[in-house]
Amino acid sequence: MLMALYLNDLTNAEVYNMTTAMANSGKILKFRSSAIVVDKHSTGGVGDKVSIPLVPALSATQEDFIIPMVSGRGLEFTGGTLDKLESIPGFSSFGFDDQQLLDMGNKFGCFIVGSDDLSPADSVLYKARDVTATVDNAGLIIASIISKKAAAGIKYLILDLKVGSASFFHSIDEAKSFGKQFILVAKLMGIECRVLMTRMSAPIGNYVGNSLEILESINCLRGKGPSDLQALVELIGGHLLEMTHKVNSVNEGCKRMAESLNNGTALKKFKQMLIELRVDERIADELCYGSTTSVLPMAKYEIEIKALTSGYVNGIHGMNIAKVCNKLGAGRQFSNQAIDPAVGIRLLVKKGDRVDIDNVCMVLYHNEIDLNESYLILLQQSIELVNEIVEPEDILLGVIDCN
Repeated sequence: MLMALYLNDLTNAEVYNMTTAMANSGKILKFRSSAIVVDKHSTGGVGDKVSIPLVPALSATQEDFIIPMVSGRGLEFTGGTLDKLESIPGFSSFGFDDQQLLDMGNKFGCFIVGSDDLSPADSVLYKARDVTATVDNAGLIIASIISKKAAAGIKYLILDLKVGSASFFHSIDEAKSFGKQFILVAKLMGIECRVLMTRMSAPIGNYVGNSLEILESINCLRGKGPSDLQALVELIGGHLLEMTHKVNSVNEGCKRMAESLNNGTALKKFKQMLIELRVDERIADELCYGSTTSVLPMAKYEIEIKALTSGYVNGIHGMNIAKVCNKLGAGRQFSNQAIDPAVGIRLLVKKGDRVDIDNVCMVLYHNEIDLNESYLILLQQSIELVNEIVEPEDILLGVIDCN
């Protein structure tokens, strides 16, 4: 069946019917009627930890928002959102039934979990798609994403659609076609959706790797995150605030998000969310307000990656970085494989920076006694240097609206 759908593609009506059937294959969450149920989904990318600071920061801005983020583990590269959160001692991704999720949403306002009870047909089909080489099909991807969102009771949704060399979509035209179909199916499912096309070539932020991305997420929640990560969190939250008529403009929404990151309310919400998700209060407190690195798994070894020449950073090839992290244990090749949460990269340069020969461009954190030399070569090659001055690029490439 999957091969037939993959080869012949699906019409919009067929995608809608499939999405409806998948959403109705399990539980449907129905939160209190006074709540505004919102969420975001990203098509993913190297260093994409946006959901982790976004959910508590957005929740801190509005008491009547419920953000029931049902996420997943990663199958490749550096792990998914749940893998990153599971590097926090005691964090529980699974084991919550639908009533517990409803209670958590109604009383607390947000959570990030996994669930086998919401759209279970999607879980079955996703595993089958992985082994039948039918993953990269627009109709199947849309049905998979929206069925989970519909089952979680989402009414307003932002799709962060990544475009670039380190993403599924390499051109804006491809992304636009997908985004328009996504919005149409979401609308048929009763979800108001907006698509943000964002640049995805270099990693997001300065850290890649599960526990390192938690460290950076907490820095962001303290208002001290890297500018690209902070901008994405504020932008996505700003659009959701504007879509739900809580502010008059996206710019006003972005400012509201920045306030929650800078005044401590987002970090406080994150700590409370961790406790709701079974992290010991003392660990949550130390993680958020004490020595974050003393709580998180840290690698035994680190090695500096230096520039082989001088120049301006024209690009950072995120896929090369992801491949090395994956080989060292930060990601998995099959669903039940354990990962090493401590493995990762810290980037010390961004596009446009001036670099001199032997300057340290990144630091690799690992647990290998005998490190493969080819990994270091690949990391050195991931920094592209040119002689001319390079201007930084905007992260937002365009917006596709439901109108």
